[in-house]
Amino acid sequence: MTKDEKKQHLILKDPNIIKGLFFLAVPLMLNNLIRTLHDVVDMYFVSEIPGFSADAVSSISLTFPVVFTFISLGIGLSAAGTALISQQVGSGQHEKAREYASNLVVIALITGVILNLFSFFSASTIMRLMGTEGFVYENSVKYLKIRSFELPVLFLFFAFTSIRQSSGDTVTPVIFGVITMIVNIILSPIFISVLGFGVPGAAYATLIGNVIIMPFGLSLLFKSKSGITIRKDYLKLSPDVSRKIIRTAVPASLGQSITAIGFGIMNAVIVSYGIQTVAAFSVGNRLISVILHPVMAIGAVLTAYIGQNIGNLNTERAKETFKKAMILSVSLMILGSALLMGFREYLAGFFIKDDPVALKLTVEYMFYLLIGLPLMAIFQTFIGTFNGTGNTHFTFIITITRLWFLRLPLILIFKNFTDLGNSGIWYAMLTSNFVIAFVGAVLYVRIDFKPKIDIEREHKKMLHRA
Repeated sequence: MTKDEKKQHLILKDPNIIKGLFFLAVPLMLNNLIRTLHDVVDMYFVSEIPGFSADAVSSISLTFPVVFTFISLGIGLSAAGTALISQQVGSGQHEKAREYASNLVVIALITGVILNLFSFFSASTIMRLMGTEGFVYENSVKYLKIRSFELPVLFLFFAFTSIRQSSGDTVTPVIFGVITMIVNIILSPIFISVLGFGVPGAAYATLIGNVIIMPFGLSLLFKSKSGITIRKDYLKLSPDVSRKIIRTAVPASLGQSITAIGFGIMNAVIVSYGIQTVAAFSVGNRLISVILHPVMAIGAVLTAYIGQNIGNLNTERAKETFKKAMILSVSLMILGSALLMGFREYLAGFFIKDDPVALKLTVEYMFYLLIGLPLMAIFQTFIGTFNGTGNTHFTFIITITRLWFLRLPLILIFKNFTDLGNSGIWYAMLTSNFVIAFVGAVLYVRIDFKPKIDIEREHKKMLHRA
């Protein structure tokens, strides 16, 4: 069998679904870990700025909801692309898959350029609205403006990753991620400390690391000998194909972007607690995300896994994949939580060096994050399933509900009507993750596991014979 045939057999035929999920997820776990390490590297070196440790960390962390608001559209496009292209691959309609892939690349590039311009020119206004001032305001604006030029390239990479994952290639994006990480590790201390750029230096290192890999990614999209490639003939947008991509992408994108806006509002509330709370929130989230990446990887693989099986008209295997993914994800998070629980202060101490109050808050916050990790596994599994079945409107509902109808109201209630202090933030986050697991279960029973693409008659006959 060819490399593509082996991957398709693993997804559509291999009886050991957990093995297949884990095998395909491991490269994505490494890729996600690399991306987090990239953020941790930035945070580590900016925390070394003398006298501005907590302020420098906050300058980067407070831009995260803003950057994420923009890239959420890319995440939505990637989810839509993976769902639709994987269903085409599963149904055997490979030429149609190439058309969808080509249109996805064009849409991603156009969106990235538009957001690049908007992000650059609105950076100062956005950061002022978030309540930043002084050192944090000045440096967060510079950081955001520099990283805005990363958006077109990042959106192309989202499209690239979606196309490769749709046919089961989870390795190539990792290779590119490793290259980006190495470049960033080399450049971050040079720009931040040696050249004295400070916080903006972290943005320059990130931008260069992402830009440098893109020519190789584009080359593979056109010339790869395996997986789905794109064709110049299809780079002219097809009204029907682009409409389906956008229609599938919009709910997921809106869910992510509105969530990111919500996180921006939440960060503004957290700023009101003081800089130590902001630092604790930032460092705790970064450290826990390292453990969370395995279930995020499984969720991403689940999208392609379910998509191909739906395209193959194999409903029962798609449902069984969901169950096995849930068991695997929750088990991994229970194990990860148990392993990290005793090392919270040691890990937080790497980033909070000169502020004992911030360190104590970080250790406390990490406790609540760790006991909530199995709930996050459930959440990510539902997201992967909703995206893989093409029910991205359920992705919208579950992401919006968790933040806007649960977490934010609870934080405000605890802040204004209780004396819980900082702990109110941690309680609100844990409660929202607990409740949303039940919301996900309610939405799951409404999925029909039917293809969201048109399967031509001859391909349907072929699938039924198989």
